[in-house]
Amino acid sequence: MKNTNNTKSRKGLENMDDLTVVANNIEQQITGTFHVFLLLGQSNMAGFPKAQDLDKEKNPRILVLGFDDNPELGRVTNKWDIACPPLHEAWAGAVGVGDWFSKTIVERYPVGDVIGLVPCALSGQKIETFMKSDDSKYDWIVERGKMAQQKGGIIEGILFHQGESNNGDPTWPGKVDTLMNDLKKDLNLGDIPVLVGELLYTGGCAGHNVLVNQLPGIIKNCHLITAKDLVVELSDTEWNLHFSHDSEVTLGKRYAEKMIEVLSL
Repeated sequence: MKNTNNTKSRKGLENMDDLTVVANNIEQQITGTFHVFLLLGQSNMAGFPKAQDLDKEKNPRILVLGFDDNPELGRVTNKWDIACPPLHEAWAGAVGVGDWFSKTIVERYPVGDVIGLVPCALSGQKIETFMKSDDSKYDWIVERGKMAQQKGGIIEGILFHQGESNNGDPTWPGKVDTLMNDLKKDLNLGDIPVLVGELLYTGGCAGHNVLVNQLPGIIKNCHLITAKDLVVELSDTEWNLHFSHDSEVTLGKRYAEKMIEVLSL
């Protein structure tokens, strides 16, 4: 159902200083729906380029479940906080897909609603790290998803950007499908949308996009996010596979635009 309160939402944001969100006690602050999104993948989901001032502007209607302890931000692992970069590793100080995804999509929800981001990306990790097994991070992802659900959150979509560490592996698409099916089942998500992003068109991992483009035909309710015209971060002289700051911002907005379309916001 389309949101007819866009004008009202923007007007409400002008008075954001009057809003307060208490970490780990947000259920008392939310008068509308708590829309939650899982962030999965590796470093291009978490972010590589340093966050800039505009990226760091806070919106009390966008929350993040603490990825790690970040004393500079006062953020605590597994506690809710007003979102601002870095959403993932504190040491990186990076802007990631989730930052501008959330800044963009929040405008399409009624003013009383809140966005919740659950960051679960791990830099440099293969898909196997995330899959259901005894020695993987799968249970950690599910646990964090359940933390959001226990706060009344409704997980409405999964944002996925991974593949550099599985570059060219023909078994990768099937493993991503397995991961998504397991998460949907174990978190009781139904067929929520899964958005998958292409890798850079340049560099050593560009060929993996052939496999990325297979995912919408394999995974139910899966949608491709293009990396067309996006460029490499100039400071990434070691790997040459990370998006630049402006490209990371654009990528986040593209994820939001697709999610808005798919959810008919």
